[in-house]
Amino acid sequence: MYKKISATNYKTILGFPDDYRVDGFIVYGTYKSFPFEQLEDSLMRLKIKYSITRLEDFLSNIAEITIGDKKYWVTVAYGGVMLSEHLHLACLFGSKKNILIGSCGGLKKGAENCDLIIPNWSFANESSAKAYQPDVKCKYESDKFLNNRLVKKLAPKHTLYRGATITFQAMLAETWEDIQKWSELGYVGVEMEAATVFATSKYFKVPAAAVLIISDNLIEKETVEDDTAKNKHDQRMQISQDIFDVVVEEILSVN
Repeated sequence: MYKKISATNYKTILGFPDDYRVDGFIVYGTYKSFPFEQLEDSLMRLKIKYSITRLEDFLSNIAEITIGDKKYWVTVAYGGVMLSEHLHLACLFGSKKNILIGSCGGLKKGAENCDLIIPNWSFANESSAKAYQPDVKCKYESDKFLNNRLVKKLAPKHTLYRGATITFQAMLAETWEDIQKWSELGYVGVEMEAATVFATSKYFKVPAAAVLIISDNLIEKETVEDDTAKNKHDQRMQISQDIFDVVVEEILSVN
């Protein structure tokens, strides 16, 4: 039903002109607003002339960035429900690249708080990803070429791991047994949005990737309330800004 509604019809519903396009999509996996500040810091640091508008109503947590004749959507999302809908629209309106920035719980022994993960794929057993790729047995892949570009730019400065993550959208329901099982199965991190981004993007044939910061090293029994995690808050924020610089530059690239 809704899946069959055309881009033209959605533009009419949302009050966009017929020639409205979205050229790229960035989502930060959080419920906080700081990514919008980091976005503008990156644009200014990269000396990019831009204007920014917050969209309205159903799209009210999306910042529309206009650079020349191109528009980009940047949003925050905590889990996959509204994210899948905003991403669906961005892809329908022409997005060429979709990138998730966020945090994750560490599942790889030996990794540390503030290390980075770029997932090759994410396992998920949740409805938003399954709705877009019902036949892949919960394995939702990112784009290899885009991953390699991000790794090339980030690896020289940061400790970075590649591998599979698990998208699990009920953080408070996680158990120590879950963490041990996921780690033993080889997952390097657990997060809430990657499978949704990969599955929705793949449905529309749009390259997608994710860059995740380990914020709580779960396999070492560290939570977000532990001193290690709290004491590294400022370091994670600086790393987040570094990632934004790279991701903004990549989203603006036509390569």
